[in-house]
Amino acid sequence: MNFYLYIYGMKNNIILRSSDRELFGVTIRQNTKEEFLSVTDLQKAFEKGKWMYGWTGQRINDLMLTDELAKKCYGVLLECGFVKSDMSDFMEMVKKEGLVNVLKGLGVYKTTGRGENKQVMAHPYIWMSIAIELNYILYGKVVVWLADTLIFDRVEAGNEFKPMNAAIKSIMPNPDYKKYAIAINERVFGKHVTGMRNMASAKELRSITKIEQFISQAINFGMIKDEEQIIPLIKTFSL
Repeated sequence: MNFYLYIYGMKNNIILRSSDRELFGVTIRQNTKEEFLSVTDLQKAFEKGKWMYGWTGQRINDLMLTDELAKKCYGVLLECGFVKSDMSDFMEMVKKEGLVNVLKGLGVYKTTGRGENKQVMAHPYIWMSIAIELNYILYGKVVVWLADTLIFDRVEAGNEFKPMNAAIKSIMPNPDYKKYAIAINERVFGKHVTGMRNMASAKELRSITKIEQFISQAINFGMIKDEEQIIPLIKTFSL
């Protein structure tokens, strides 16, 4: 489950450490601003897996030097719109600067802190590209973990709808719940079509959940006191 800190709809950059983000008992940290995942924790999980299963394999620093990973990262970067160049130009840049520096220059890889607090973080897609290259068992766990996360996000978005409705009902006698569901869809998707939440991405599902949680909290904390305040807050909510 994602845990977010809300201040009137503004999201702070905090680190998620919930137990459902574990690989081999190592919690994979994630920040909330860019949603980057910890490569440092991934290395720890890989080392733990090697000890548990007797794996052989290279460290992430060595993996980052391979053309195979660079090519797969290129495919992800191209699909996500981070690069426009062709493969040969990208690989030439990697040859000159190194994959880590190229990824940092594109804003999808970074190092924070120093000493014991040093932390390497990567865009989720880059993080996954690294993880699945390390080991076949780790590959399986990462694929299932990320797929389950999407399912959990969908369930959470549905579960938060009931508390929001209950909170709304506490400040008005006969609320039109559908009106608020439509307003949330329009805020997240830019339009409303019946059943569109069933096709939502993980990011869109998290946005729905955040709005529903915020409305519930705002009512329970006395920030929202009447019906007229709800729709404007949904329309201006910072995703």
